[in-house]
Amino acid sequence: MKYILILISISMFFGIFRIFSIDTYSVTLFDVGIVLFYLITIKRIVWDGEVLLFPRSFGIYFVCAMIVAVILSGIMPILEGNSNKQIQFLKTSAHFLYLVFFAILCAGVNIQLIDWKKTIQISMVCAIFIHIFGIYQLVARGLDLPFAWLNISDITLSATTRGLASATSLTDADGMTKQISLNYGSFYRATSIFSEPSTLASFCNYILVCLLVPIIRNGKPFIQSKKFNITLSILTVVSLFLTFSLTGLVLFLGIVGFAFLTDRSKNIIKILKIICFVVVLLFITDFIVEATTDISVASLFTQRVGGIVSKYIGGHIESTGGESFFTRMMSIVNALEIWVTYPITGIGVGCYYLFLRSPEFGFSDSGVFSVLAETGFIGIIIFLGIYVALFNEWRRFLFTYYYRKLNEETKTMSLFVFYNLLLLSISSITSNSFLNWTLWFYFGLTFTILSIAYKECLLPVISIKVMNSPLKQLLAENFIQIKNSKP
Repeated sequence: MKYILILISISMFFGIFRIFSIDTYSVTLFDVGIVLFYLITIKRIVWDGEVLLFPRSFGIYFVCAMIVAVILSGIMPILEGNSNKQIQFLKTSAHFLYLVFFAILCAGVNIQLIDWKKTIQISMVCAIFIHIFGIYQLVARGLDLPFAWLNISDITLSATTRGLASATSLTDADGMTKQISLNYGSFYRATSIFSEPSTLASFCNYILVCLLVPIIRNGKPFIQSKKFNITLSILTVVSLFLTFSLTGLVLFLGIVGFAFLTDRSKNIIKILKIICFVVVLLFITDFIVEATTDISVASLFTQRVGGIVSKYIGGHIESTGGESFFTRMMSIVNALEIWVTYPITGIGVGCYYLFLRSPEFGFSDSGVFSVLAETGFIGIIIFLGIYVALFNEWRRFLFTYYYRKLNEETKTMSLFVFYNLLLLSISSITSNSFLNWTLWFYFGLTFTILSIAYKECLLPVISIKVMNSPLKQLLAENFIQIKNSKP
């Protein structure tokens, strides 16, 4: 199972490349990994007769309830008799089930903690090359060097998908979909291997959590090399800064604020040292960028945040060019409009863009409001319930006497999951992650560690035995019977 999880984890770096397509769905490396996961899991359950052990967690109950909410969202497409909505609902709900069952199975199947730890370590090693490539692209775009821009073959990211003009990518004169990266003078926002800066920024914050968590509770680092961790820290902070991403800034502030709130009593000095290190590094990075491009990224951030605030308080600060915040807010307003029209069960998963067919009304830029619009009041209560329940679970394991019952490795992974949940919850507001594989992949990680924590603390679990006898045993017994029955 370890290699399958590593394959799925690595697939996040190749999400813009498709292997082949089925209608409007691009089959990527992630799909290869997830199908292999399902095949191996089925083999272990049916052939080997493995018993599924699920923790008695409200988090898992809410995830299962989310399936019901998604199914109920199909009521309106059915009652309206709209064939386009019905087809879209069936396609999207099937995709949702394809993702959510991964997370559910991770809760019940016996997956070793070391398997998930290896995926984190591989991601950290890959991050070195991701950041270096992103920094190279900033130079390459100004000098028109090779690989300055990557072609995106995933048709779900294409500007022509579903006939919409608004998309997260650009199309060049040859019809190829390119990475999006606005420029300010000779400074281009960093994207690296991803489709847009915000995705790279989210990845940077994920890596920062990997680096920060062992420090907070004096745990063992995921990778023991001090030089490696220092190098990765520098590259990650620089890469995050060069994305010039508001999403990245919000995630970073969320991590720091969360650290103060949850661990301030014992580790405030460590946290303050980390903040000082980041500030000095950003100052140096901004100085180098300004000396090279005549553009201060720090000034751009100040103008960007100031322009957004000024818009709502009647100030006179102009927003930066290409500001996406107001477009995102409009998509939220549109989602609320849909919810008012379909308040209980929503318009139906996948049907958001069918409410008003227009280039400006394609998708919600917020996962939370997308759930509200598409699954209604029922769906949003359940979706938020997932986060509330999981945060409460980890609060119990990290801040009560249960913490002493956990193994040292489990303690570190539990704290990592706690902080990663924070990133997922913020991302569900700042981006549309509900039908994104990364959300359910990390929910799978969360449920695996939760299951391990339950077992180590001897908390009650739910045992489900799919096969009374393993299939291999049944076949062997039938073979023996047939053999003995022969004269």
